[in-house]
Amino acid sequence: MRLATALALTVGCQLAAAGCGLGDGTGTLAGTLFLSGCTHEADYGIGGAPAGYDMKPTYFVADPINALASSKPLHPVNKLILRVQPSGNRTDESDLLFINIADVAQVAASMGSSIAIGATTNVRASLTLNQTCPRAEVQPELDGTMTWTSFGAANAEDGVQFGDRLAATFSFDVVDRRQIAIGGIGGVPTTPAAAGHVDGSFDFTVRQGKAAQAY
Repeated sequence: MRLATALALTVGCQLAAAGCGLGDGTGTLAGTLFLSGCTHEADYGIGGAPAGYDMKPTYFVADPINALASSKPLHPVNKLILRVQPSGNRTDESDLLFINIADVAQVAASMGSSIAIGATTNVRASLTLNQTCPRAEVQPELDGTMTWTSFGAANAEDGVQFGDRLAATFSFDVVDRRQIAIGGIGGVPTTPAAAGHVDGSFDFTVRQGKAAQAY
C-alpha cells in the first residue's frame, strides 16, 4: 500500500504542471534586450536595436513575509518576494527576474485583471543578468503589466502560504530607472544604458527551503 501511494505521488508530481519540489514549475521569459557594458568585450545588443534574449527559466521560488500574529488586529501587511531563474544557481551567478509585492492583499483582490507594474506601484519588477551580463552598467527595472491567474488563498489576514499556487502572465518594457530619474546629472548619461521588452509567464507552487527563503 505504501509503495503504491509513493508511486501515485511520483506520477502525480510528474504530471502536474507546477511540479512538486522546491524550484519546480513552468514558465517563459523572452524578448529583446540592450544592456550597456554587458561584458568586458561588448554590450548586449545596441541601443536602437536590442538583441534577442530568452531566459528559458526552470527554477521558480517565492519568499512569503507575513505579518506577525500580534499585528493582525491592527493592519497586517503581508509581502512576497518571487524569483524566476534559468537554474537553481546562486543569485549572484544567475540571470533572474525579481518580483517584489509590498501588499499581497492588493494582488489577491485583482485576480484575473491586468495590473500596472512600475516605479511606484504595489508590485515592482527588475531583471538582473548576473550570468549573461555580469558587468552591466545598470540593473534594468521593468515597467508594464501583469495578470495573476492563481494566487493561492492569499488575503489581508493570512498572506501567501507554503503550498499555495502562484501563476501569472506579464509584459514588461526594460528601462534604465537611473537615466529616467537623473539623466544628465552628476555624470549620468542622458541616453539609457538598458532597453528592450520581455514577455512571459510562470506557474509554480510555493515550497519551503533554504534556497528560497532567507530564514
